[in-house]
Amino acid sequence: MNKNLNQTKSSLKQLILISLNYRLTLISTIIISILISFISAYRPKLIQKAIDIHILYKDFLGLKNILILIIMLLFLESIFHFILLYLSNVLAQNVIKKIRILLFEKLLHFKNSFFNRTPIGKLVSYSVSDIETIAVIFNDGILLVAGDVLRIIMIIIMMYTVHQKLSFIVLFTIPFMYIITRFFQNTLKKTFQEERIQTSRLNSFLQENIVGMSIIQLFHKEKEEYFKFESINRKLMNAHFKTIFYFSIFFPIVEIISAITISIIIFYGGFHAFEKIGNVKPGQIIAFIFFIYLLFRPMRQIADRFNIIQRGIAGIERIFSILNSKEFIPPNRGNLRFEKLKGHIVFNNVHFSYIENEMVLNGISFKIQPGEKVAIVGSTGSGKSTITYLISRFYDIKKGNIWIDGYSIQDIELKNLRSHIRVVTQDAFLFNDSIINNVTLGDPSISIGKIEDMAKKIGIHNFITSLPDGYKSIVKEKGSLLSTGEKQLISFLRVQMHPYSVLILDEATASLNKELEKMIYQATDLLTKHKTSIIITHRISTLENSDKILVIDKGSIVEKGTHQKLIQLNGYYAGLYKESFDKTI
Repeated sequence: MNKNLNQTKSSLKQLILISLNYRLTLISTIIISILISFISAYRPKLIQKAIDIHILYKDFLGLKNILILIIMLLFLESIFHFILLYLSNVLAQNVIKKIRILLFEKLLHFKNSFFNRTPIGKLVSYSVSDIETIAVIFNDGILLVAGDVLRIIMIIIMMYTVHQKLSFIVLFTIPFMYIITRFFQNTLKKTFQEERIQTSRLNSFLQENIVGMSIIQLFHKEKEEYFKFESINRKLMNAHFKTIFYFSIFFPIVEIISAITISIIIFYGGFHAFEKIGNVKPGQIIAFIFFIYLLFRPMRQIADRFNIIQRGIAGIERIFSILNSKEFIPPNRGNLRFEKLKGHIVFNNVHFSYIENEMVLNGISFKIQPGEKVAIVGSTGSGKSTITYLISRFYDIKKGNIWIDGYSIQDIELKNLRSHIRVVTQDAFLFNDSIINNVTLGDPSISIGKIEDMAKKIGIHNFITSLPDGYKSIVKEKGSLLSTGEKQLISFLRVQMHPYSVLILDEATASLNKELEKMIYQATDLLTKHKTSIIITHRISTLENSDKILVIDKGSIVEKGTHQKLIQLNGYYAGLYKESFDKTI
């Protein structure tokens, strides 16, 4: 409980600190709120004077003047309300923009393990719908709550100046309102948290099912997925119903307390008038009826707005939990930067695990000379891809050392390290953009002529120009316009457009048809020429042309050498060759 309270306070504090970047707008909204509070609280006092001074004594001129003043104040209050609403929205949108930038910047530097265990739907929900709740917190929450509190204070002061005893009667009801408000606030906080949890589940479920719709249809699982969706949707609806139920109870109770207070004021004033005791005047009673209305309305609104804030807090707590997360890889232990690397890679007794006490690599040691082409083979889950992840520092090792050109990769600036390494995977990723933009990745120094020249060398220029818009063709989401092999060729072209010292091909030639095979190998030869290359593959033609083969089994190197040498050993590698490699020839 205390942990959740501290987290809430921390999230609100961080939100307020971000809003301080826009001090002028924030201060302006506070000043406008103070002016609105004063005008709103002063109007009943003017009404009291109009009745008790001008109407009772038939002072028409004085009545006319005070009515003009009331109308002017109402008009001024309306203008201030407009300004307050506009400024609060400007402040909210600026804060939202800032937090979106901070959140995306944070995600750009997170470890791969974070994305592996966090559903995309949840991250999208956090980055879009949860952030939008910040606007609600500012527009209908914090700023207006502050205004309501100021209004209550002003009203209490004005009540006291009109009639002390009547003000004490009204103030007597405030503790009851506070107790009721706190009760509903705590109750609704739980329902709002449940709403956000179920909303997040729904977003995650939809994201996953839309992406995997072809699998659902191929295996005829539409009915099962429909019932799952119906269950999640029903839970979300029930969470909303709970909120509606508590609101339906709260507001009538507030109205009853308000009506009882007004009745007591009228009874007290009427009794004193009948008995001709005290000094309660008609204008004072009418003024207090207005005061009660003006007092209970912000008190009710505060409860409502606290609930809005609670709903928003459920969202911003998730946002700031990401912003405060330590999921990113520390960028530097040093600040070494290189214009070019030779590509001399050394693994020395490297241990690594994704999950504590479940080792994936057990004391791996090997050397790769500059310009050497090294193939890595092994069964699924043996740790092949993990080695490539560690070279790019997508993960940090638990024990041992990894050196490039004699320097620990942790001593090289992370951005600089990755600028020298290029990776092509079997599932080559392309953005929903043109081929040009997928190749250049926003680098203005890469000209279309340079791209075309390299595409001709790789052998894919004719294929690209055959597309409806050539190099400007939009490849659609995840490159769905293209086949797997075609996407790999585009990713090969992308790699060649950006200088590198180390090339990693992770099963990049695993899903090829005969038509694309020649092109892909032509591109591979071009990419690996005079470059340190690490190739994870099962293709014998690639293995035969490698300078060295590392055979991995259960996180350990069991054999190393050339293809012919390993075949002659008649060991683990030869067994893999006999069982499965010959099927790919």
